[in-house]
Amino acid sequence: MGTPATEQPPEDDESIRGISDVDITRLRMTLGRLGRVLRQQNDEGLSYALISLLFAIHRMQPVTAGDLAASEGVTPPSVTRSLNRLIEIGYVLRLADPADRRTAVISLTPAGELERLRILRTRENWLSDHLSRLSARDVEALLAAIPALEQLCDPALD
Repeated sequence: MGTPATEQPPEDDESIRGISDVDITRLRMTLGRLGRVLRQQNDEGLSYALISLLFAIHRMQPVTAGDLAASEGVTPPSVTRSLNRLIEIGYVLRLADPADRRTAVISLTPAGELERLRILRTRENWLSDHLSRLSARDVEALLAAIPALEQLCDPALD
């Protein structure tokens, strides 16, 4: 819950004072652009939706299609189409749930896990290459910002 407009921020909240709207916009746009560029580092031709689903399956496996749809914010038919493609190329298995044979659970195959790791390596190689073009001071500043950026991603802040 936010602070009412008539109240001042807490005294210990010096970190947000003095940040201009322009700087907030620059930060948002830069982080968004960096995320997009990193997601595009894939030479295999998988779409962003398929890569996102591959990573979600890894995080949640074994998982149902319904849980994946909810996690990805898409409709169950959309997830089913994407799952069928991942199954077709051998990255995913869909098997009956031993606890409830009416339900199918999805998990990565060894090939799917290898593809996920390959995508991560490609992204990390791109990032390492681009970081090497920065000054040592800029790299140190980025590394020092990691804890604050991690906090921004914390769902507890919502």
